Amino acid sequence: MSFQYKTLKLERLAIIGAGHIGPDIGLHFARTLAPAGSKVVLVDISEEALVQAREKLERKTDREVSKGRMSAGNAQAIKDSVFYTTDYSEIAGANLVLEAATEDEPIKLRIFEQVDRICDDRCIFLSNSSHMQPETIFRQVRNRSRCLVAHYFFPAERNPIVELVPGAETDPQLVSLLMGFYEATGKAPIEVRSSYGFAVDPIFEGLVQCAILCKEAGLGSEKEIDAVAVATLGMGIGHFTAISIANGNPITDHGLDEMHARLMPWFRSPPSLKQKVREGIARWDIAERGEAVNVPDDQVRRIRDEYLGCYFGLAAFIIDLGIVGIDDLEMAVGIALDMRAPFSFMNEIGIEQAYALVSAYCDRHSGFRMPASLKRARAGGGWQLSDVARS
Repeated sequence: MSFQYKTLKLERLAIIGAGHIGPDIGLHFARTLAPAGSKVVLVDISEEALVQAREKLERKTDREVSKGRMSAGNAQAIKDSVFYTTDYSEIAGANLVLEAATEDEPIKLRIFEQVDRICDDRCIFLSNSSHMQPETIFRQVRNRSRCLVAHYFFPAERNPIVELVPGAETDPQLVSLLMGFYEATGKAPIEVRSSYGFAVDPIFEGLVQCAILCKEAGLGSEKEIDAVAVATLGMGIGHFTAISIANGNPITDHGLDEMHARLMPWFRSPPSLKQKVREGIARWDIAERGEAVNVPDDQVRRIRDEYLGCYFGLAAFIIDLGIVGIDDLEMAVGIALDMRAPFSFMNEIGIEQAYALVSAYCDRHSGFRMPASLKRARAGGGWQLSDVARS
């Protein structure tokens, strides 16, 4: 038995990496494909990581049953469809392999060297990298036409956005097939041209940088800045809280410095973030659940203006890169990052005000450029958005 979507037959899938997001991706696949009899193999070099991954997947599945969103029979079928192992040879015969290991180039190269030896030439290779381009990750793979990045967002089993990033040698027909496959399995994929960090993470990590710069400039504490971010952008949690929960300091520190070199001079890991990484500190001074944080009006205005100038400028900057369309970016940022979507937000407050906020941010922050696309939107009276993300 197997799951069939057009010419894509999935009898056996393999996920490599049982850390932060691998089990959640495994749950998404198992929940979708188990009824068709497909099997999911979760591979990791750590037995402890596999034990924790099993516990996590089964805990989330049991929660769905307790809330009446899944039958006990379906939950058991999902659990039975996942096989946990430290033995790489178990991925033999897989139709699709997705790597969800740490964001480390030598590790990814070593993983795909093994995968390339074990799997046949028809197996699809995906990487859940959040930053590294497919041309880097798959450069040693023999047949790079079947390789691309599939970047999930937290929590991967529920967040519908997936960035599909083909490399220079990826077969366009495979990209089209996977776009349809992900839609058929409940996701909202967007295709993004190869660029460091892709389309969404430069916005998220740029806003983390914005938050830290606000703190370093004395505009407020972590708690105050998070509170203003939540109120301003409509987020569930602020950026200090988000990276504290996800242990995101190291990857954000590295990502921002890489973006400085590759994307825009403004991107740069701030000193206080670098200090956290050096000292191995994961958490910032964030509010406890339910803790009320009151921020004086003058502080709110200053932090809000920083956030909006940065947010609007970053979203328009991604459009300048030419790697994704406005409608897809609008949808992806709004859903994946759980915040007010940028282009409709600019239209709502008025394109002149949005332009003024970005212009003022450019004046205050060296290396932050006024995006050409925002200039065009201003000249045209606002951003032109479709009623649907894709036709």
